[in-house]
Amino acid sequence: MNSPQRDSPLQRLLAVGHLRRIELAARAGCSLDTLDRIARGSVDHMKLGTLLKVSAALGVAPAELVPSLATRPRGGLLSERGRG
Repeated sequence: MNSPQRDSPLQRLLAVGHLRRIELAARAGCSLDTLDRIARGSVDHMKLGTLLKVSAALGVAPAELVPSLATRPRGGLLSERGRG
């Protein structure tokens, strides 16, 4: 498994909130692998609900976690039936 990017938006938000990845995973009800995928920006097949849970646990908008979401074409963000 690839490790998360050290300077990803997720890593910066964790540092600001003095929160560990394992704590965020527990709050959001997701796996550490899911957090790693978000840190890499690999959310193409992730369930929208999963990303929303993680962003809510951090108190931020999904585009703050994955900036590329703000520039994707409408309807091409995430799959409701995706993995994650």
